[in-house]
Amino acid sequence: MSALFYIASDYPLDEVSNPHYKTLSVNEALSIGMEGIPEQFLEPGFDRDKPDVLLWSDAFVEEGELDDDFSIWPLNSSTEDIFTDKKYRVCLEWEYTRGRAERIIQYIREHLSHISELEIWHIWVGNGVYPKIRKCTIPIDELTPDDLKELSDLEVYCEPITHYCFVITAS
Repeated sequence: MSALFYIASDYPLDEVSNPHYKTLSVNEALSIGMEGIPEQFLEPGFDRDKPDVLLWSDAFVEEGELDDDFSIWPLNSSTEDIFTDKKYRVCLEWEYTRGRAERIIQYIREHLSHISELEIWHIWVGNGVYPKIRKCTIPIDELTPDDLKELSDLEVYCEPITHYCFVITAS
């Protein structure tokens, strides 16, 4: 069981890659001086040019200093804990900072140029019971970083299990 933060819409949502993470081949990792490469990747016979073997990050600063340190990627549509009727869903992988929240609001604002509303959900996955669902509507011009912090801070794992949804509308 775990918490999940996702965005849902009836218009396709763009994917956003975290620029601070990338996957490397063993040879690429060795060329940049990466340490801690597992021994099995260094054994004879292992294809050191095989792509996407190791995860590398340049995010070695204090938590919260990188406003672009988040990603948005397609969400498996078969998840039984998803209670939106919206066709398109993306996972928002992030830790709250004001700067990240401002960038996410900009992402939402750009998306709302194509559609009248979208949903931002914070849920608990894998509990196996039908949750309470609490929704509120916020016009995009009134959405603030503090609103996203509030949604992020909600304890979705507490009984009774509750899924929270902000419906964000175009102004």
